[in-house]
Amino acid sequence: MKKEELQAIIFDLDGVIADTIHLYYRANKKVADQLNVSFSEELNQQLQGISRMRTVELIAAQGNVHLTVEQKEEFAYEKNKHYQALIREMTEDHLLPGIKMLLEDCKKQGIKIGISSSSSNANTVIDALGIRSFFDCIVDVRKIKKGKPDPEIFLTAAHQLKVKPDACVAIEDGEAGIKAINQTDMVSIGVGKHLREEDVNFRVYSTADLHVKTIKEVFEKARKGTDYNSAYTKN
Repeated sequence: MKKEELQAIIFDLDGVIADTIHLYYRANKKVADQLNVSFSEELNQQLQGISRMRTVELIAAQGNVHLTVEQKEEFAYEKNKHYQALIREMTEDHLLPGIKMLLEDCKKQGIKIGISSSSSNANTVIDALGIRSFFDCIVDVRKIKKGKPDPEIFLTAAHQLKVKPDACVAIEDGEAGIKAINQTDMVSIGVGKHLREEDVNFRVYSTADLHVKTIKEVFEKARKGTDYNSAYTKN
């Protein structure tokens, strides 16, 4: 197979495949309210891809609230318990626009598909959405030593897919995830207006704009050193 030929796409889960951002917001907002700290949707977006403990730390830092390790663990536990109750109500309707068709097209074209999510609830969400059969690997974050922005979780996915990193595209909506991807030889695609165009090989505002044809073109141009963003920008 040619080096410039795309072999695998590695997805983040929350905000890329699953419409869970509002659920994270509700779970994180509950922590903030308990700490009497202000919390916004913008801050919630910045926390995507970050561990529960680190999330609690950053929420507390917004109000200069000092927490012991035990308190952080308790808040992290309660936050996850609340989030788990929310995701149990998810259905295929919580798939983001265009994602089901994208996964189907990847399978038809023989492109391997992996999940690199920082969420320990990834398997629960995937089962609730009814999409497990599409994935060739789902990285177990509990076995990852360093979370995003460390690239370990993406490199682990490539290893499990038996594909070299330079034959992969990775898709993320979180700043930490983008930083992780950019430390590998993978081509990065960002989802969302909040991401800087210059930080990724390609950016879309909506998952509805993710198509296999476009992803392949982005990959090929990146491998040739061409800036695809300059030729294709969503308004």
